[in-house]
This record gives sequence, C-alpha cells and structure tokens, in this order.
Amino acid sequence: MNIHVGDEITLSEKVVPENTAKAWGSGSLPVYATPAMVTLVEKAAVKLLEGKLDEGMTSVGTNLNIAHVSATPVGGTIECHCTLTEIDRKRLEIHVEVKDAKGRVGIGTHERFIVAAEPFMEKAEHKFD
Repeated sequence: MNIHVGDEITLSEKVVPENTAKAWGSGSLPVYATPAMVTLVEKAAVKLLEGKLDEGMTSVGTNLNIAHVSATPVGGTIECHCTLTEIDRKRLEIHVEVKDAKGRVGIGTHERFIVAAEPFMEKAEHKFD
C-alpha cells in the first residue's frame, strides 16, 4: 500500500445542463446539483487511491458529510480538491473542498474503507440468498 496522509488530488468539471439540480431531480433550478458534487467527490477519492492499494484491494465509500454552500450556474467550472487526512488501518478520511471561480461551493469529509474486492463482492452477491 502506497498511500500517505497529505496525498491530494484535484478534479474539475464544467457545469452543463446534464449535471444541474433540474436534470438530476434534486431541485428545480439549472444550477450545479448536490448529487453531481457528491459524484465528483467520490470520483476524486477513487482517483486519489488509484494504483496505490495492494493487489486485490479496493476502497468503498462509507460516509459523506459535505455541505453545499453556494450555487454555480451552467457555464461555471467546479473544482474538487481532496486531501487524505487520516489513515486508521483500513479506514481513510479525506478532507474535501469544492470551489468555483468565485469561491467555496462545498466543504466536508469523505470516509472510505479499504476492502478485499473478491470477498466483498461474494458477500454482496449472496446478500439475498
């Protein structure tokens, strides 16, 4: 495993009609959707860990605590910055800050757990047996 406290990544995306609250059904306005922001946070966290976990291991999101504090209209650019702030055995805590050209859009934390992919999927696939 090659992850360290302080590892960071930034991902960005344009606000387009397809990622607005109106399109996602999370509101009625054509502004950046909270579920789109959550998806960007998850993508950034996955990318942050990509290629750094032991073979056969992956991470799963277990907790999101993110405040969406400012609206961004279509045409704006969203930037998501994630920093790994804590490693507690298999539990990872990531600080998240989301911005647009005018400032903060979202802030919070994202928790992920490192799991063995194959046993995790076996358990999931047999959940309703």
